[in-house]
Amino acid sequence: MHPTKVMILGFIYASLSTIIGGVTVVLTRLIITETDPLSLAFIRYGIGGIAVAIILYIVSSPPRIQSGDRIAIILLGMVMFAAFPYLMAKSLEDTTAARGGLLFATMPLVTIVIGAMFKVEKLNLTKILAVLCAMIGTSIAISENIDSTAPKALVGDFFMFLGMIAVSIFNVFSRPYLLKYGNLALMTYTLFFGVMTLFLLAVIFGAPFNGSLSFDIRGWSIVLVLAIPGGTLMFLLWGRALRSISPTQAAIATGLNPVTAILLGAWILYEPVTFRLIGGFLLILLGILISSRSKITPEPHVILAKD
Repeated sequence: MHPTKVMILGFIYASLSTIIGGVTVVLTRLIITETDPLSLAFIRYGIGGIAVAIILYIVSSPPRIQSGDRIAIILLGMVMFAAFPYLMAKSLEDTTAARGGLLFATMPLVTIVIGAMFKVEKLNLTKILAVLCAMIGTSIAISENIDSTAPKALVGDFFMFLGMIAVSIFNVFSRPYLLKYGNLALMTYTLFFGVMTLFLLAVIFGAPFNGSLSFDIRGWSIVLVLAIPGGTLMFLLWGRALRSISPTQAAIATGLNPVTAILLGAWILYEPVTFRLIGGFLLILLGILISSRSKITPEPHVILAKD
């Protein structure tokens, strides 16, 4: 396939993934009062992991993980599918869906910083400017007083930012394994290790067998949406995007996450949409665009990658 078409498809996959991500932020905020973060994360990603495994065994034979890659894949699974799901659910106990989606949009800038720390991305003046722009935008947005809606919003904001660090670590370090084992296989293996970690933590610190999963039909419907399109499909699309474009390129699409969360949160949760929130979002989006200005070029080794 022509490099430009591969790049365009990568952006489409990333955009669809982040739109779904915005929906999951709102649905998590909607259901979190009926459960606890660990139990919700476990059941959501447990169902999603089963779906990914079924798809993998239908479409191909799972590749064998090389012994030298096992520890890295286990750690990636724990970071992406244990730490991130818990931190996201925990954050939405306290902060609004709009602010959660807004903080999610800082992920590409966090990816840049982590990538630069480990020499995966080169940090230059343009990227430094982008990070500063996003920091100012985030500061403006979270400075909004919303005590009547979310009195402990800053606590939730902190947990969401930690979640973005977890996603960024996965973005930076998963790329070689995505190219080596394929999207479906890596998602299956990392989901397995992440969900097993969540299960142990939920049993010890949560209450999955003592009422935290006692949903009614409406609640289970939300969980299933979070698990299948909001888990399986979202991460498969993101993994596919990372096979076609770089982490920073894929992260450009994260601007669609807060847009979805803000609009859907205002509609379903009646969350306020303020000028500070919009202004902060625009500055974060500007930072993402600045950071990607010199990155929109296809990479030959990605073009040759096969499923």
